[in-house]
This record gives sequence, C-alpha cells and structure tokens, in this order.
Amino acid sequence: MVNVARNVLASLRHDLRTQIGVIVDCCELLLGGSAEVRDPGFRDDLTKVQAAGRRLLALVEDLFEPGSMGGAGLDREATGSHLRHELRTPLNHIIGYAEMLLEDAESAGETAFAGDLRKILAAGRRLADMLDAALATLKETAVANGVVETLEGVEEDVSGPAAPLRGRVLVVDDDEVNRDVLSRRVATQGAEVAVAASGPEALELLRSESFDAVLLDVMMPGMSGYAVLAEMKSDTSLRDIPVVMISALDEIESAVRCIRLGAEDYLAKPFDPTLLRARLGACIEKKHLRDREVVHLRTIDEERRRSEGLLRAIFPPEVVRELKSTHSVRPRRYENVAVLFSDVVGFTGYAETLEPEQVIDGLQRLVESQEELAEAHGLEKIKTIGDGFMAAAGMLRPTSDPVLTCVRCGLDMITAARALDPPWELRIGIHVGPLVGGVLGRRQYLFDLIGDTVNTASRVESAGATGTVTLSGPAWEQIAHLSVGRSFGTVPVKGREGIEIVRFDRFR
Repeated sequence: MVNVARNVLASLRHDLRTQIGVIVDCCELLLGGSAEVRDPGFRDDLTKVQAAGRRLLALVEDLFEPGSMGGAGLDREATGSHLRHELRTPLNHIIGYAEMLLEDAESAGETAFAGDLRKILAAGRRLADMLDAALATLKETAVANGVVETLEGVEEDVSGPAAPLRGRVLVVDDDEVNRDVLSRRVATQGAEVAVAASGPEALELLRSESFDAVLLDVMMPGMSGYAVLAEMKSDTSLRDIPVVMISALDEIESAVRCIRLGAEDYLAKPFDPTLLRARLGACIEKKHLRDREVVHLRTIDEERRRSEGLLRAIFPPEVVRELKSTHSVRPRRYENVAVLFSDVVGFTGYAETLEPEQVIDGLQRLVESQEELAEAHGLEKIKTIGDGFMAAAGMLRPTSDPVLTCVRCGLDMITAARALDPPWELRIGIHVGPLVGGVLGRRQYLFDLIGDTVNTASRVESAGATGTVTLSGPAWEQIAHLSVGRSFGTVPVKGREGIEIVRFDRFR
C-alpha cells in the first residue's frame, strides 16, 4: 500500500508540475520578448502570473513529495483549511489575471501573444481539474495524510461573457493580488469598484460612502470577514447592503455560518466569472429594489401626513381621530353647547374700496387670529363664512362653563382685531342649547352644526352693537352671577317667539 501511495503521489506531482511549468515558461517567453510586451501594466500582470506559478510550484513540490507521504516540512495539524487556502490563492491569481490579459489582448488585436495567454489560462483550468482528480485518487488509495483535507473542494472555473452591472461595489480582501484581480473583474462587468484591505477599513468606507453590494473575504487577519459581516448586520445603517462572502474555503460549515450571519451568498475561489456576475447582479438588483421600496414607503408616509394635515385643517381634532379609527363620523346630538358667531362691521364697504389681494390678505390675518384665540380658549372652530367666524364650546371637548368660555374668547377677539393692520371692529353673538353635529357633503365637505341653537346665535350676533359681546337670554342666565350686562329687550327670531338679548359689560 505504501508503494502504491508513493507512486500515486509521484504521478500527481509530475502531472501538476507539468501544467505549472507551462504557465511559468509561457510567462518567461512573453516577458523575454520585450519588443512584444510594451505596455508596463501588461508586463506587471504577467510578472504576477509568473510569481503565482512559482509559488504554486513550491507548494506542490512540498505537498506531493513521495518521500514524505504528502507533507514534508508541514505541520500536520495545520494542513487543513489554512493550506487549502494557500493552495487556492496562487491558482486564483493565475486564472484571474490570465482571463483579463487575454480579454485585453483579443480586444486590442494583439494576436502575437494571445496564443501564449490561452495556454496559460488552459493550464490553470487544467490544474483545477487535476486537483479535483487528485482528491478522488487520494481517497481511493487511502493515503490522505492531511492532503484530502487540503485539496477537497477545488472548483473548476469556466469563463463566461461579461455582462454589465449597474452599481457600486466594495471589494474587501487583505491579499493585494486578490483585490486587484477581483476589483478588475467586477469593473470589467460594468460596476464602479472601491477596495478595502481590512475589516476596519471596509467598515469606515461603508459608513462614509454609498455602496450597492460588498464582496467580502472570509479569511483576513485581525478582523475576519465573519466579524465584519456581523458588525454590518448589527448596524441599522448598513444592514440592508447585500454581502457576498468570498473565500478559498468551500466548507459547508463556513457557508452556513455566513448565511446565518446575514450574507446574501457565498462563493468559493476560484469562482466562475459568470456565476459571480449573476449573483452580484442579483444582489445589486435587490439593493436597488430595497432603495426604491424605502423611497416609496417614505412617499406614502409623507402623503399620509399631508392628508392628515388636510383633515386637521378641515375638521376638529376629535373628528379627525374618529375618522382615522372608524373611517366615518357618526352624527350626534349635543346638549348645552355654546355657539359663538363673529362678524366684521362694515366689511362690505371695506372690500369694495380695495384690490382683491388686499382684502384677502387682511381677512386672512383676522381669521388666523380668531383661530388661535379659539384654540387657546378651548373652542372648536366650525367654519368661516366670508367675514363671519363660527365656533362652539362644550361640544367635542369637555368644558365646565361653555358660555363663559365663549364670552372670554369673544372679548379677546374684539381686542385682537383692533390691533391688526388694518384694524377691524367685530360684533360677537352667543347662544346656548342643543344641536346636531356631523359631516356634510361629498365634495369639499365639512363638519357642521345644525339646529335652532345655531340660527339663534347668528340672529343674536346680527342684533348686537359694534365692538360688543351680545348674549341670548338663556346664555346670559348661565353667567349672570358672574357678570354685569344690559338687556336690549327681545328681538324676533325666525321660526320662534322673540328672544331677549343682553350686552355683556364686565365681570363682577
């Protein structure tokens, strides 16, 4: 069995060295032809491919050394995920750079060295296939000795046509070559790319700039990809940015851990560019959909607040609350409600002498003043009718003495109107009694009051004197013990007998 194992290792070592030799030799040929390779960037990339090939060769020499049974100079306890990562990294560099160099060469029509680049890329892909075959062979011959764990899961990389990505992507990897290959690959697919070399740097960028997706390496010194992912998902400002984890490890436990932490996807390196494009594109699209959803919800919320503001401008707050909770306003009969009417004396003559804009501007200031005073005294504004203003107390809000409340509010309205520019003279009329309240109309509807109490309050206001608060007899009876006034006898009221009116003079 030992001899069989040594033969297997020797054969694998030979085959792998052959493919790596193709890579190194082709790089040397291209780099040696200085006349052919004029672009400094092109030469730098070839040098990186060559360096990756030599690094991979050293690993293969050590790992598949028959005399050591697959591990000379290696700590067997450390030949698991770490060594697998070490083996995949140079292979990823070779395939990634070769793909991009070949694309550049073909697009530029540089056929002189496109053939050697195809050989490098083909050798890199064959190496991936051979490592898969090596795993199967080692399992069959039962000579794993740490190598099975090392090589398990190496993936084939099959290139696909580039497709445009629309978004901004952050590439996070501590390996400079990995960052370069991956960022360039993503950039060629149409996305805008930024890079970070560590977890803290990535988090700083994420909190200061806007990104549509993150490609995050799992294995990084200091702050691992797991820690960065966990920090992102705990930060409410970052949690909605999709994260695709990338790693040279394809262990199911690592993938499951990332998904549980909130990653959108997990890709093992070397990965299929087509698969990368598809998954990254899906993440970016999800982010864009989420952004549109947030804007849509914000718009809905703004419209809701605007609608609620319009309702509050039309209806008293208690009516708005009932509308919101039941989607309707039930008509009600109210007892002992004090109704206040205010009217501007001489308004018609004033309006006929000025421009419409001046009339409305002056009237607007008066109405705003009356609204503020009504709110301050606990009255509900019902409506305005031209220069008339109607409010009520003791209906929707609990009031111990609705008539007294209306009197105090009316006196303040008279004083405030005289201080405006232009100054106004008001008549205030107040009556108290039962009435019905409800929402009327289907278009330009309003909350209105109906009943004899309303009609009488309007008649009392019309019979009053300029600059005074006038009350009906029933209303005066409720404040007579607190006030001094003067009766003007009875006035006719439509639909009923005449009613006494009393001018309020002062409080006792």
